[in-house]
Amino acid sequence: MFDFAIIGAGISGASVAFFLKQAGKKVIVIEQDKSASGGSGAAGAFLSPKIGSDSDYSHFINDSFQFSLDFYQKQFPKFLKKPGMLRLLRSPSDILKCQAHEQKLPRHFTYLKAEEVSHIKKEACRYGGYFFDQGTIIDSVGVIDAMLQDIEVVENTKVTSLIFEDGGYQIGSIKARGVILCAGHNEGFPQSDYCMLKKIYGHRLDIQTSAFLPFHIHKKYSVSASENQMISIGATHIPGYQYDATKDFTSEIDTLLQAVESYVDLGAYEIKKVHFGVRSATIDFFPVLGALIDAKATLKAYPYIAKGSKVPSTRYHYYPHLYVHSGHGARGFVLAPSTARILVDNICHHVAIPKRLDTKRLFLKYARRENALKL
Repeated sequence: MFDFAIIGAGISGASVAFFLKQAGKKVIVIEQDKSASGGSGAAGAFLSPKIGSDSDYSHFINDSFQFSLDFYQKQFPKFLKKPGMLRLLRSPSDILKCQAHEQKLPRHFTYLKAEEVSHIKKEACRYGGYFFDQGTIIDSVGVIDAMLQDIEVVENTKVTSLIFEDGGYQIGSIKARGVILCAGHNEGFPQSDYCMLKKIYGHRLDIQTSAFLPFHIHKKYSVSASENQMISIGATHIPGYQYDATKDFTSEIDTLLQAVESYVDLGAYEIKKVHFGVRSATIDFFPVLGALIDAKATLKAYPYIAKGSKVPSTRYHYYPHLYVHSGHGARGFVLAPSTARILVDNICHHVAIPKRLDTKRLFLKYARRENALKL
């Protein structure tokens, strides 16, 4: 019997599997397609900090950025492409906001005025930008495969139900004491319905071009440094984007290319590959991790929770040994290693999960929403 079956072999599931294995747990990863084949495989996998704000969310992003960068550099250095990243500013107010919060930024950055920026069209860099010499791109497929090395992975297997009996979950021929849901929007399990995960669609273009770009850049979209006459353009669409499976991505590709050509001269180019994937996000943008609450049983036992009354979370009803690690949105490669570490510390050492990340916050939002719908 396995200690844990992990559903999903993207960066979320791979990160949890890696840390659980380090903790001495016997794990198996189950993937409905192939590892890194969904949103993680389509991701641009750019690592850079969040600038221009001083909020709990920006602090969380930047702390995770530093943790994950250190993690990748220590464990998987050959999968990093690290020539630095230039974050271009869009307006005079951007300059003021960024300057006001410079002390909150991760280490190793330089503000560059417009005249100090090269390789970018003048109009695009009129307000300058922040250059982070730790700005990085991850080889998404390579690093996920490396994380899962020596871990059993079962591919092309769709898990349709989760039933706990006789001390574990029986998933086909696989028996595990616990399960961790890491497949985001693909799960469809009623146990995680209250998390209200939403879809974020994303594209990445791999382009062959004679244009030379010595570092990664980000404005509205991200563009990689050139290597062997290849660059990648990454973009994530806003929640609510309507994907039409009967059409190609012509309009989306045109939008990407027009935006990027407004600040980089691509010259003659050829699109070599178009990647498409779907990521999951929460309603408050923070990831969700921890033990899954049996929402219906808890609200049946304590219906006044829905009206705002407080009940200690220790009295909630939980599914046995069932956890979630999801909702990383467009920043999966920045956030997943740090949140996986938090989750594994919680599972193995009972270290509390921060309130802004735990499942309880989304349960309370769900309960209030359900109550409002009944009024």
